[in-house]
Amino acid sequence: MYFSKKILPVKLIALLILLSFAQSVLAQNDSISSPSSYFFQPTIQVDYLYGQVNDPNELEGINNSHYGKISLLNKTGNQPGSFFKRYGSPQVGLSFLVGYLGKRDVYGSVIGVYPTWSYHFKEENSLSFDVTLGSGLAFFSRPFNKIDNPDNLLIGSHVTNITDISTHLVFRFHPNVFIRTGIGLVHASNAHTAIPNIGLDDITVRLGMVYKPGVLTGLEMPKRKSVAPDTLWRKNIRVLYGRHELAFTQHPVDGPSYTIFGLAGYVSKQLSPINEFQFGLSYVYYNSYHTLISFDEMYSHFKFIRSSVISLHVAHEFLIHHFGFVTDFGLKIYDPIYRNFFLAHDESITGWFKHYVGGRVGFEFYPYNTAFSAEKLSLGAYLKTNLFQADYLEFNITYTF
Repeated sequence: MYFSKKILPVKLIALLILLSFAQSVLAQNDSISSPSSYFFQPTIQVDYLYGQVNDPNELEGINNSHYGKISLLNKTGNQPGSFFKRYGSPQVGLSFLVGYLGKRDVYGSVIGVYPTWSYHFKEENSLSFDVTLGSGLAFFSRPFNKIDNPDNLLIGSHVTNITDISTHLVFRFHPNVFIRTGIGLVHASNAHTAIPNIGLDDITVRLGMVYKPGVLTGLEMPKRKSVAPDTLWRKNIRVLYGRHELAFTQHPVDGPSYTIFGLAGYVSKQLSPINEFQFGLSYVYYNSYHTLISFDEMYSHFKFIRSSVISLHVAHEFLIHHFGFVTDFGLKIYDPIYRNFFLAHDESITGWFKHYVGGRVGFEFYPYNTAFSAEKLSLGAYLKTNLFQADYLEFNITYTF
């Protein structure tokens, strides 16, 4: 049975990072003082999702998808001076998703767990709305298998990332009970760590109920220290490690997994207490590119350099106490193998942009000093892309001074 065992450990590491993010945010909730009290009165959201998996292969007999979802969230920003007020006092917590994907013998079912960040606007009114974002890990029961399940070209591994974005109209029927209906997107991808990896996209309509037990009272509030802003330009050094399969989106399948190493240097500046701007340069070496050059005898000299990618980067980091959420735009100034081999016959506009544009999105974890500190060390987990197409799963360590 195809299980991509060579990739599973790094995915489990990513899962631990994401779950640690959720637990840390819950533990930082400032509405109550005792950590054991954080789960006494969470907001409970129960939703039914109805959709249709986007299937580019147009398999016969595919039905609509059905999901059940439950979220346990804590309201933040209740204490005067709370740093969560800088983010609009969101509700944060964990979501659990179980789904049937419309064709059991091909796509099977999915189980997901992910940290969730939600805003409920005008909740005191009888009619309001919310916006919710969650991203974590999912397990698929029927991934691609070249012998037993060759028709599943969407998901190539049991363990993948899952991202859930939604918005709802919310109707208040009771001070603590709400009914909501809305629309959302469920997306799953394994970051090119196992082929095929078209990715699963499912636009869903949703119906659910929300129970909010109210704010706890009569408990001692913890005291918070205000964070002094850091207004200086800082220097940063990052060392990264990645994994991927060298392939197009759908083929070849069941290939080896290759390592990726890199080094980046950049400067950063906090533009506000929760926003940081970054600009720098990265060098990344692909062992897969070097193997391809040697196997196909593409070049006789400078194989190491030609197996590399050099990029300029402009990035934004959303600072969240001991965590950061990073979006990174990269301009590739040197990428010979991807351009000359994988894009050699791609004359589309998308292909042209892939020549030059890369991206990264992911989380940073600050185990010692907080994300607001001038000097700090962080561990990161990212999805690296060529334009919007997954390239590899990245882990890194960064020192800021």
